[in-house]
Amino acid sequence: MKIQKGSEVTFHYELRDETGKVIDSTFGGDPVHYIHGKAEIILGLENFFENEEPGFTAKLTIDPENAYGVKREDLIVFAGPENFEDNVEVEIGSIVETEDPDGNIVEFRITKIEEDKVYLDGNHPLADKTLDYKIEIIEVA
Repeated sequence: MKIQKGSEVTFHYELRDETGKVIDSTFGGDPVHYIHGKAEIILGLENFFENEEPGFTAKLTIDPENAYGVKREDLIVFAGPENFEDNVEVEIGSIVETEDPDGNIVEFRITKIEEDKVYLDGNHPLADKTLDYKIEIIEVA
């Protein structure tokens, strides 16, 4: 069966960054399951999978626009340390959550700490990255 909108797809992937470093892999573990056409995976993979069948394997490179997007400077903000609740770890690399004006949860990564400012980045950690995938489609239903 070929992958089409609404197909339930199971696949394995290995993800490498621009330097060739393995960032993540499902080979040897649990595969990914998603419904095709529901934007549950990055656009570059979803478009690549269209009309493929179980057993299909490939390597592909996905540009930032079709992966996690380009870095947006408007998503890099700062706040004073007093804006954080006592139970929040304020250290570089920590993820903090807040709500946007519509009440949606938004995650920010702490990237820098100064005496009176904590810098927060709301971009995906893989924003601005060209990604290399190795994929294998396991099942299509």
